[in-house]
Amino acid sequence: MNKYQVLIVGAGTSGLMLARELGKAKIKTLLLERKSDPLSLSFKTLGSFINLKSFDLSENVIAQPISQVTFYSKHFKRILTGEGLILDKYLLHKELLESIDTNYVEIKSGINIKECSLKNDGQILSVIDKDDKHYYSDYFVDASGINGVFSKKFNLLPKNPDLATGVEYNVKYLGNPNEAHLFIGKSFEGGYAWIFPLKNNRAIFGFGTFGSKNLKNLNQQMDSLFSIPKIKKLVEKDNNIKEGGSIPITPVLTNFVHKNILCVGDSVSQVNPVVGEGYKFIFEAAYMAKTALCDAIESDNIELLKEYELNWRKRFSKTYASAKNTQQRVFKYSQKDLLVDFAVLMLKFKKDEKVLKVLSGEYSN
Repeated sequence: MNKYQVLIVGAGTSGLMLARELGKAKIKTLLLERKSDPLSLSFKTLGSFINLKSFDLSENVIAQPISQVTFYSKHFKRILTGEGLILDKYLLHKELLESIDTNYVEIKSGINIKECSLKNDGQILSVIDKDDKHYYSDYFVDASGINGVFSKKFNLLPKNPDLATGVEYNVKYLGNPNEAHLFIGKSFEGGYAWIFPLKNNRAIFGFGTFGSKNLKNLNQQMDSLFSIPKIKKLVEKDNNIKEGGSIPITPVLTNFVHKNILCVGDSVSQVNPVVGEGYKFIFEAAYMAKTALCDAIESDNIELLKEYELNWRKRFSKTYASAKNTQQRVFKYSQKDLLVDFAVLMLKFKKDEKVLKVLSGEYSN
């Protein structure tokens, strides 16, 4: 029987980062990924205010640097000046994957976990794939995203959470190569849209919902946005390749540990509620998870996993509670152009730095 110290289910954002950090700590780790190709991604880019050096990432993962962000309502716009990044998710995941120390971390793709076996005390003994093969470990990590392989089973994530879903195109871009664009208002039917510039006069144009209500007509809504004048001036659709994905919408969750299980990322809804940008926050959570796992392993004390929850709450609880309130207000008022116009107009009286701090998700610190 081949037994590991840590077994991670899911080679997405959180799983790759945690595996890299555990490899650095010389922890014998198994990383299991359901997809045959861990680099097969739904979304290709994201906007972020991340400090790449803080997470030992190179500038190679930058799709385009941003020096300006413009918010649009129906009648007003607010131009913000500040430094941000459009990240290339494929290159970022590839860099993480290639930086994992395979002397300590084994990666298996195409493994679909269907169930787990338990010890008498309720701890997980092994996970079992669709071919009835068992994988044994001392500690288990759910990094499986909205699938919630462990988090749903042990009630750390609702079994059927509401979802925020988005779709996007890679389009011809006619605007400023260092300017990102964000749109909200009645035309977006309770959702929002974004334009993230890339190199070579290309951009990502996307449309997302704040919940599951409008999912049925999401594709039609997305295609109709190309006719909006302010968008038509910025992008041209020249292909029919559409991509998309979802993140869970839940109350702020603060319980991530059950027995010898630890959960990170979308499996416990760790995306910041107001900005929808998970990478910076999930990477921090992965670092916290690594520290707790290493302490538990070194001391042979499962109770030390709780350090992860305590440190996350200390760092993020206040921020996420404020962000959740903002998310609910945005969803409530986004279908009324008058209210959105008023909100964007009021932004003109706030300093760029303060608005960008809100956009970064760090505003209550």
